[in-house]
Amino acid sequence: RYPVDVRAVALDVLVTDQEGRFVSGLRPDDFRVLEQGVPQELSFLTDRRTPVTVVVLLDSSASVRSDMLPIQKAAHRFIKKLASGDRARIGFFHDEVVFGPRFTDDMTEHSAMINQMRPQRSTHLYDALIESFEKLERVPDRKALLVFSDGEDQGSRNSMHDALEAARQSDVSVYAVGILGWSADGGRHANQRLLEQIARLTGGRAFFPENEKQIYRAFDRIHAEIHHQYRMGYVPPGGGEGPGQWREIQVELTRRKNLVVRCRRGYYSDRRQTP
Repeated sequence: RYPVDVRAVALDVLVTDQEGRFVSGLRPDDFRVLEQGVPQELSFLTDRRTPVTVVVLLDSSASVRSDMLPIQKAAHRFIKKLASGDRARIGFFHDEVVFGPRFTDDMTEHSAMINQMRPQRSTHLYDALIESFEKLERVPDRKALLVFSDGEDQGSRNSMHDALEAARQSDVSVYAVGILGWSADGGRHANQRLLEQIARLTGGRAFFPENEKQIYRAFDRIHAEIHHQYRMGYVPPGGGEGPGQWREIQVELTRRKNLVVRCRRGYYSDRRQTP
């Protein structure tokens, strides 16, 4: 955590119609931003595309062995569609967490990392999530985490609570693609509750495809969403609460009530915010 003199809170806000299509052309007076229930005055708002930095985090544990090839193919597809100015870093996890050396737009480097994936024992999902947030901590641009997993953890040093708390402390939008993994009793299931919770907390979204075609559609939808968001910000009034206090955020539309709005749920008062 870093102390700052002026706390500018930046938000990435997705606005869609009931069919999930991005709604552009909204103005500052179309939005109402509340912090702790108190209306805030927007300092800026834009719907222009800005570069995004993404961690693509892939489950390579034994529980998803049968889906390893579709996972790799979908990851290749996602990376190839990144826009000019975007950067990514590939990570995968089993009984350890492995990341590429840097954030980059080098497709060759990304492909090499994806092709290194081999199914291994254990699933250190909580550790992988926390390490991903740490990798994105110093990134100044808009940022997102795409995690592809069955949502089950086995053997992490950290707990589910630790992973969720790390998500709350970050300003990263988490997109989860949940697949059915093999459990110890021989059945297939996904921890849908965890994946939905961490996505909802950060203003992202969780998808649960049932076949390879739906996996590709989920990745394409995520790609579209991270590039079609409103970027807005405000400077909250100082004083009041002490450091380390959770500040609840709500973003509402003032007129068009039939639209869907998503953004992160809040921030900690002593946390540096992305400008």
